[in-house]
Formats: sequence, structure tokens, C-alpha cells
Amino acid sequence: MFTSGYLLINKPSGPTSHDIVARLRRLTGIKRIGHAGTLDPFATGLLMVGVGREATRNLGKFVGLDKRYQAVIRLGAVSETYDREGKITIYDLGFKIYEDEIKKVIASFIGQQMQVPPQYSAKKVGGKKAYEVARSGQKIDLKPAEIEIYEIKLKNIENYCIDSRLRGNDKKDTITIEVHCSSGTYIRTLAHEIGQKLGCGAYAEELERTAIGNFELTEAVELDKLTVDNWSKHLINFDKVMASGTFEILHPGHEFYLKEAKKLGQKLIVVVARDSTAKRVRGRSLRFNETERLARIKSLEYVDLAVLGDPEDPYQALKKIKPDIVALGYDQKSFIDELPVKIKELGLRTKIARVPAYLPEKYKSSLLVGEK
Repeated sequence: MFTSGYLLINKPSGPTSHDIVARLRRLTGIKRIGHAGTLDPFATGLLMVGVGREATRNLGKFVGLDKRYQAVIRLGAVSETYDREGKITIYDLGFKIYEDEIKKVIASFIGQQMQVPPQYSAKKVGGKKAYEVARSGQKIDLKPAEIEIYEIKLKNIENYCIDSRLRGNDKKDTITIEVHCSSGTYIRTLAHEIGQKLGCGAYAEELERTAIGNFELTEAVELDKLTVDNWSKHLINFDKVMASGTFEILHPGHEFYLKEAKKLGQKLIVVVARDSTAKRVRGRSLRFNETERLARIKSLEYVDLAVLGDPEDPYQALKKIKPDIVALGYDQKSFIDELPVKIKELGLRTKIARVPAYLPEKYKSSLLVGEK
């Protein structure tokens, strides 16, 4: 029986992410449990949990993956926490906001930007969590962080009239959006800022995380369905791990990438780019040909198998190997969007992890958007 691996939990509204971890510790009898990204107490949806020493050590490879959310945003009111849990002030502005205006405003948030975390968040301020400081009545100066919103879709509008005297107390003005964003994005802040741009105020009334990278909510198990007898059957473990690259010069960054990839599973398979592919990617000829580069990768004791890629089809190795997980390095940015689509097209169950940046304090370029 596996006692280490990953659980995909469908978190209910109410408990904190820490509460879920505490419950799993009692259920499994295992102390080494952690999660790959907090969900607010009021929020629901996908919470990825690592169980056991090896899994918790590797959670960092999933924390930085992109996220997908569905959010119901209440218009015509503001909340001090930017969600339904805070003190709410309702505005009676007496005007209707039309769909075209809403679409224009939400589209303005697509792209890279600086975002200030909510005052009531788990961000650390002087060694304390921001929400603890905020609850004491102190003002917090939180620094903005770079995030990226890849896509926002407007799914539904319940927009009557932003005047409670005209619409009745049983009516609420809400919009439902789907958001694809980088790690580190606060949807509560996004909701608040949408309200500011619309001129009516807004807060997140409901929030559901539907995906972490290509781990999807549809794969998750309800917390109440886990028992002492069945929890281990829901553990995800990876056997075959695939990594790839040109590996022109086998420098410490390459070795870090491959060693971290190896930790994700039992067998590490490395795909080395052919000369024609490497030349196209680099824009020049390489100092070492494909045979030499392949031989160097094969010589590494932690590499179980090394093969040459297909110069005509960059996804040929994916089709043949059918890995359980693909480990992406910091400079493989294009694959972050392309790979999940290709995996679905091929009908594979392959998952994606992202190896943490190598010496980011020295090599700033190794940080992707959303990494801290």
C-alpha cells in the first residue's frame, strides 16, 4: 500500500486549507502532509495535497503552476476582505451596467500586471500573516506582485438595477467569470478592481478553483468520501518522468533540473533535441552534436533512459513514452500553454510539473511570472 503521494481534494466551503490538512493527518495517521496552494475558507474546489515525506518535498513543483477559477462577483457593494466574509457596504447607485461595458472592463485585465494582495490575506508582514495584522486594526503596506491573467470569460450576468429599492432585497446583481491566471493571482483582488473600474464596487461572492496546471477538479475526491480504509486508493503516484532539452553545455542548472525531475517518480527519461531542432531553437549551430549531447546525458547516474527527439514532430516522444508526468524547466515557457492541449489531443493522462527556479537570487531570469 502506498503511503506517499498526492491527493486531489474537492474542498468544501468553510474550512481553511490548513483545516483540510489537519483532518487528513488524523485520517491517515501521517504527519508529513502539506498543500500546493491555499484556498480561502469561503472558496471551494481543487486543493492538491502531498502526503508523506517525498510528496511534500516536491509540492513546490506544483505551487507555481497556472490556475483556473470560476467566480461569482457581486456588483454594487464592497467588502473589506474583498469577499462575502467581510464587512459589506451596499451602494444604491440607481443605474444598470450593460454587458458590453462589463466585457470591456474584464478584458482590460488580461495580460501581465502588478497586483496588490488583499489586506486580509495570508501574505507575511513582519513575520505575521497580513490578515492577523489587519484584524488588529493596523494599516498594512503590502507590496504589489507581478501576475498574469491569460484569459477571462464572462459566463453569466444577473444584472437588474444597482438600486436595492428598485430591484427588491431578493435580487442581486452578479456576474460569473472564468479566469485562467498565473500562480499568485488573487481573484478577490480582481473582483474588487473590476468593481472599481465599473464604478459600482464589487466583491467575490463565490469562488471555485477548477484546475491547477492540468490537474482538474473533475479528478478530485470529496473530502467526506475519504475513509481510513480507502484514502490510499486515491493517492496519485508517478512512475515515468519525462524531461527534455538541448543540453548544449551540461551546466549546474541542467543538473538541478534533471535531479529535481527524477524526484517526481521512479524512472527518468530524458529527450535530447536533434541538431536541426536545437539549431532552430538556438538560432545557431551548437558546439556539440546530438550524439555527443546524448552521450553526456546517458552518463548521468540518475538518468534511466536518454533518447533523441524527432526533428519533424516535437511531441513524438510524448506519444511513444506516454509518461506519467512531464517536468518543465524555467526556460520552457512555450510548453506551459501548448503541452496541456497536446496531452488532451493525444488522450493521455500525463500530468505537468514545473521545476523550481535554479538559484533565483543569482539568476533572476529563472523566475517565471507568479513565482516568489
